[in-house]
Amino acid sequence: MKYSILTIPIVLFISLSCQGPQSEEAMLFDSLEKLPSVPVNEATSFSLGSENILISGKQQKITLKTIQLWSGSTAAIQTGTETICLDNSSDFNKYPFASKQIFQLNNSGLEVSQLQFISKDKPGITLLYSIKNVDNSAKSIRFKFQPNVDLKPSLLMDSTFGSNAADQIIYDELTGIFTAKDQDNNWYAAWGTSTDFNMSPTISDCTQEISESGASAGFEISLELAANEERVIPIFIAGSDLGEFTAMEILADLRKDLYTDWDENFALVDSLRKTAKITIPDQELHTAYDWAKYKVGSYKFDKYQGPASPIEDPDEIHRFLKELTKEFTAQVDEALFFFDKNKPRHIAPGWDLIQPTTLLLMGIHGDAVNRVTYIRPNLPKDWKDISVDNLWIEDNKINISIRSDEDQITVEVTQTQKKVGISIELPEEFSKVKVLGKEVSNDTKDGFRRILMTGDHVKIEALKN
Repeated sequence: MKYSILTIPIVLFISLSCQGPQSEEAMLFDSLEKLPSVPVNEATSFSLGSENILISGKQQKITLKTIQLWSGSTAAIQTGTETICLDNSSDFNKYPFASKQIFQLNNSGLEVSQLQFISKDKPGITLLYSIKNVDNSAKSIRFKFQPNVDLKPSLLMDSTFGSNAADQIIYDELTGIFTAKDQDNNWYAAWGTSTDFNMSPTISDCTQEISESGASAGFEISLELAANEERVIPIFIAGSDLGEFTAMEILADLRKDLYTDWDENFALVDSLRKTAKITIPDQELHTAYDWAKYKVGSYKFDKYQGPASPIEDPDEIHRFLKELTKEFTAQVDEALFFFDKNKPRHIAPGWDLIQPTTLLLMGIHGDAVNRVTYIRPNLPKDWKDISVDNLWIEDNKINISIRSDEDQITVEVTQTQKKVGISIELPEEFSKVKVLGKEVSNDTKDGFRRILMTGDHVKIEALKN
């Protein structure tokens, strides 16, 4: 079935009101400036997701772990007799839990942006469309939105999960909610907007190709915009393979928890951003390291005991990391979503390697069991000044800075737990060693000089003969 809109009233015992005033929704766009971001250079390779849901590609396909919900969606602005399809953004940026597109509507007097973000714990997505009249006179416009539903098993499911059948879409005038169902299975998608807006079903002029078993139905909202007025239209999208009521519950929670979900995501990213914060000269690796923190969580040393094996060729490890991090930020969401944790593997996935290997390349290794932090500077040739701040190893917060050139190495460490050991190991050719400004004698082993200390502040300066 291609287009199907059946108007059937359904009594729902859930609250579907949008929480908070319009101005709060507009402020979400502004708060993006405080988040780390990367440009999306190819919309076809875009992905944004969590362990529950994934939105991907230029058409913005939406998939749960078990089922695909949409094959894509379209949005448009109608001004008088002209319809402008919002299908090619002039600016596209990705954030740890969100993305933003800006659409240039030439000579229309309008600015349009789309923000989409993923809830931490709900299999749903929220889209926000900001429409601003930048003219000095009022405007009457229509906003149109239309998804292409294609309910079918996701790529993670095998043939025993169910077979794809025709989809049917129902629109409930009472609640303003669209629901779609696979005719042979208990698979549902649901979407709607805020009760602040009056919408009516329509078919957009900007529709995409619909799959053989799919269906499509959209809505339009009429807006009267005063000069320089901005309105934000939210669209909430949910789905479930457990039935209609579950999908509707998720949709209601998305609407109710709009700002809570945003704040929780924002606070988590802000915390991770400040934790194990590195400074290195390789900006691409630095970005991938940070993105691995946001997507996987901060790496912990608690599995390992004793010093790490020395790196014989740091430049080779650096080249390995550079290869590993190519297109990392563009691909990590989709890779994480489709990763099968139960499948045996001979090597850890890339997102699990980036953080520990980068720290190891910096010469830093934590032995949480024996309460010793090992620092062995053996940096790539072009790394002269590096640091890591707020590195937590169990209950100990450590700051480490390393400055290195051909004839001198300086290592400075501060930590919150004074009794934790700090083992600094330097190449044996650096024979003149000062600890906190005082020259000390030391022994060599396996080509390295080892200085083992405790305290909340350690500074080692070493010179070659």
